[in-house]
Amino acid sequence: MSNHELSKRTKRVALAHGADLVGIVKVKDLPEHVESIAGIVPMGKSVIVVASRHSSASIRSAANQVAQFDTIHTYNECARSAHAVSRFLEGRGFPSAAVPAFIPIDMQEPKMGMRGELCWRRAGVRAGIGSYGENGLLVTREFGSAIRISGVLTSADLEADSPLSEDACDHCMRCVEACPSGALAGGGTINKKLCGDFIFKYGFRFFQKFMRGLFQNQKEEIGKIIEGVELREMWQTFMTGNYYYCFECQSKCTATPCKKN
Repeated sequence: MSNHELSKRTKRVALAHGADLVGIVKVKDLPEHVESIAGIVPMGKSVIVVASRHSSASIRSAANQVAQFDTIHTYNECARSAHAVSRFLEGRGFPSAAVPAFIPIDMQEPKMGMRGELCWRRAGVRAGIGSYGENGLLVTREFGSAIRISGVLTSADLEADSPLSEDACDHCMRCVEACPSGALAGGGTINKKLCGDFIFKYGFRFFQKFMRGLFQNQKEEIGKIIEGVELREMWQTFMTGNYYYCFECQSKCTATPCKKN
């Protein structure tokens, strides 16, 4: 099978198993990640980027649980597509590995759960799926930034796609204006602490606070947490594996071009 035909069939597999968009970039065109990729697939030549779309109604919902439920599904679709592609290529003799878009993630230093094995946004830009938006996310022509991204590292020498020739983002700034924590300054600039404190407010940082309080014997504070909604929210994040609590910058950019009112 030629590289051209293998590339086409790989994309068809991705789209048939949960991806809404798929693109390919050469490993050599991601020089920032060559070492990390070599640690996963030593003879890696290509990166297949898969993106699955959110339900725009779900992430605009006033019920955060609805948006979280859709996020779980969207990540699952990314995973389903990536694993299907990996199995397809390995069945043809090319060592391949699906790489998570979300958890599990490396919790060791220096990453400490804050960075994945490679930046899927950067890979998506170089694979022609979209361009960077004012919110720092990958913005696509088809779905705005209301997507989740994952992918596959493979030893197959697939045909690369070209980056977009123009921005998918029309720089309407609605994402920046909608940010409830003031973490977005436009131009892709993100105050990650402000964003993280808000979007992951019942995630690991809250768990740290809870455990610190236990060991410091802060009975009054821990008593309030045990009886409050915060612990119930934390329990729910443990049960579902989802701890997102903000979707504003994505929900304001679910179609491209996004028009100003």
